[in-house]
Amino acid sequence: MSTIGLMEGAFFVGRKEIMDWINATLDLNLSKVEETASGAIACQLFDIMYPNQVPMHKVNWAAKQDFEYISNYKILQTCFTKMNIDRNIDVDRLISARYMDNLEFMQWYKRFFEMTVTDKGNYDAYAQRAKGKGGAAYGGGKKSVQSKPSISSAPSRQPAAASKSQISSAHSNNPNQENAAPNKIVPASASTNHSKGAAASVSHVIPTLPSTDSSSSSGMDQNSSKLQQENHQLRAANATLTQTLADTRGEMEGLEKERDFYFDKLRDIEVMLQDLEDKGQGNELSASIFKVLYATIDGFEPVPTSLEPSSGGAVPAVVSGSEDFEAY
Repeated sequence: MSTIGLMEGAFFVGRKEIMDWINATLDLNLSKVEETASGAIACQLFDIMYPNQVPMHKVNWAAKQDFEYISNYKILQTCFTKMNIDRNIDVDRLISARYMDNLEFMQWYKRFFEMTVTDKGNYDAYAQRAKGKGGAAYGGGKKSVQSKPSISSAPSRQPAAASKSQISSAHSNNPNQENAAPNKIVPASASTNHSKGAAASVSHVIPTLPSTDSSSSSGMDQNSSKLQQENHQLRAANATLTQTLADTRGEMEGLEKERDFYFDKLRDIEVMLQDLEDKGQGNELSASIFKVLYATIDGFEPVPTSLEPSSGGAVPAVVSGSEDFEAY
C-alpha cells in the first residue's frame, strides 16, 4: 500500500466524507475524526477487508488511556505484518488524537479499503464489535429495548366494585333481612307536607345552578391545543437549528485546521528555498517556485526566461503587488 502517495486523490477527501464513510460502513454515529484515535475503528475496518484475521475479542472499544490505544494498534500492526501490508503505523502521533494526524491516516485507510473491498456482504458490524470490551455500547450502537408492560394487563377493579354495589342493593331490597328495622308509620298530613317542602326546595335550588357554556369551553380547548402544537414545532425547529449550528462550527474548525496545516507546509518550503538562495545555491527551479508562492490574487505572473545572478549571489528580490519579479 506504499503506492498511495501524498498527492493521491485520497488525501484530498474532507472530514465529512470520511466520517460518513465510517458511520455507514460500521453502523456508527461518530462526529469527530479524533474519535478514531483509539485504533478500534481501524481494527474493525481491517476485519471487513480480511475476515477472521483480527481477534475482535481483544479490541478495546472502551479505551481511554494511551497504553490501551497502543494495545489496539499492536493488534492492527500485527495484522498488517501477517497480511504483508507495507505500512508503518505512527502510533505516537495517532494516540495524541490530533485532528490532522488521524484525518490523514483515515484518508489513507479509506483508499486502502476501497482498493481491497468491493462488497462487504452480510457483515454484521454490531455483532463483531460486541465481541470486544465496550463494543456493544460504542458510538451509538444498537441497544436492546425492554418492552413496558401493557396497561390492559393491570387488574380491573370495576367489576368488583359493581358486584359490591349489587350485593348492597340486594341486601337493602331483601324483605327477609334479620336485622331489618320495623317500618315507621308516618301520618298522611306529615308525608304530604314533607313532599311539598322537598318540591319547593328543589324548585328553589335548580334555577341557581350555574349554566355551562359548551361553546366557550370548546374554544379554550382548541386554543390550548393550537398553542401546544406551535410550542412543539418551535422546539423541533430550535433543536434542528442547534444541531446545524454545531455541525457548521465543527466543519469550520476542521477547515481552519486544514488551512493552518497546509500553510505551515508552504512556509517550510519557503524557508528551505530561502536558505538555498542565501547559500548561493538558487536556480531557475527555486525562482519558479518563489513565483508560485508569491503570485498575486490576479493570477500567476510570467516566469523570466533567464536569470542573471549577481556576483555576490544575492537572493532574488520578490516584490509584492503587481510589480514584476526581478533577479539581482
